[in-house]
Amino acid sequence: MSTYEYDLVLGLPHTNHRAFSEHHLLKFAGHFQWNAISAAAGLPLSALRTSAGAEVYASFYYIEVIVPDDSPLESFRLDETVHFSISLRAFKNVAIEGRVRVGKGAVAGPSIHFANIFITPEKGNSRLRVAPPAQADFSSLPLLPNEENPFQITRAAEESGALDVIDEEWEAVGSFDHRYAIDIDRDTNGARLVYFANYVVFMDTAERLALQSLGIDAPSRSMRRRRIAYYGNADVSDTITVHVDVFRHEAGLAFRYRITRDEDGAMICLSEAIKKR
Repeated sequence: MSTYEYDLVLGLPHTNHRAFSEHHLLKFAGHFQWNAISAAAGLPLSALRTSAGAEVYASFYYIEVIVPDDSPLESFRLDETVHFSISLRAFKNVAIEGRVRVGKGAVAGPSIHFANIFITPEKGNSRLRVAPPAQADFSSLPLLPNEENPFQITRAAEESGALDVIDEEWEAVGSFDHRYAIDIDRDTNGARLVYFANYVVFMDTAERLALQSLGIDAPSRSMRRRRIAYYGNADVSDTITVHVDVFRHEAGLAFRYRITRDEDGAMICLSEAIKKR
């Protein structure tokens, strides 16, 4: 694999009341993933275009995060240096896989499995389509075999409605629906799309409201594993609905989220997460 290394000194912009929270981790790991793809392409990602001249973006379509018990995100503190090591593989000129190792000093931290696909929003944010960049050649990267492409996971989940993080040991305790109007000033990025990491914020809000509605007191929920499959995006003027199913097992809670956009009722995201109380 081709490997790229990056460091981040944690400051206030990288943290919230939970220290290095999950959505902040994904924002900066995702930024370094994009930097690595840019380095492999040999040009800035903002310069990528289709053969017809339309803008092209490396959109995330699959994410898996695993956080070890001995190095939770809450243990990452201000002014600590966090190291990101990213290994890339490519599927033709269409998709890029990133395997990210996160650590501080000699301590191994979370691992992240990213998958990006090149898309163009020329027909609007809710009508994205696959669009290989005309100027970039990723043949120098190791090949991502089709059978190992995370697309297989996302396609199976679209049919089953599950991402296989939550098994039969977990007891279903209730569900909740949260409607959220996209905030164009807060939820978007420079590509004028709803930012992929903000979907975690939408899910965290729905999760917190779901627990309140069920009378479950769990103010501290430490993430251990999550899978996310993206199937589309929402228009910046749209409202989304986050459906949350809540599960319980021993000292943990698990959540299954299904996000649809109100514009047409299309499912745009599935996720499952396990958290320690």
